[in-house]
Amino acid sequence: MNLAFLLSILYFLSASADQIKIKVLNDTLKIVTTEFPIGCACGIFLSGQFKKDGKESPKGEPAIFHDLPGAFSCTPTGNKLCTNKCLDTIIKHLPNSPKILCNSIKYDCHKERAYLFIKNCNSGWINTNLSAGREYCCKDGTPYKCPVY
Repeated sequence: MNLAFLLSILYFLSASADQIKIKVLNDTLKIVTTEFPIGCACGIFLSGQFKKDGKESPKGEPAIFHDLPGAFSCTPTGNKLCTNKCLDTIIKHLPNSPKILCNSIKYDCHKERAYLFIKNCNSGWINTNLSAGREYCCKDGTPYKCPVY
């Protein structure tokens, strides 16, 4: 088969989110794909939606979801940058977090903590193990002071 023809077919097949580099070495065709970063998302999940020590993804939808503009590399460093950008956004709203959180969920919660998860690139939810350090109690979309016992 003609090498130029094969290369043109591979070029048209590569019209996706990934970058494909094609190299010819000693009559051998080497194809290398590089994943493009596709964005960062922040999700706040309540402690009842996941197992703290588990590796599984949280259940259901996040209580709060925020897509960030821009993209970060698909590496641990990119994940840290995504986490830091999420924290920058969340910290601004921390004083109003009980109202925001209780208005966002469609169920009552009792003494649950809110944890930050991120999505970066094509990954599933990644638990950052970061929490506001307080418990939330909500009834009918309204926050109330959690009892101490």
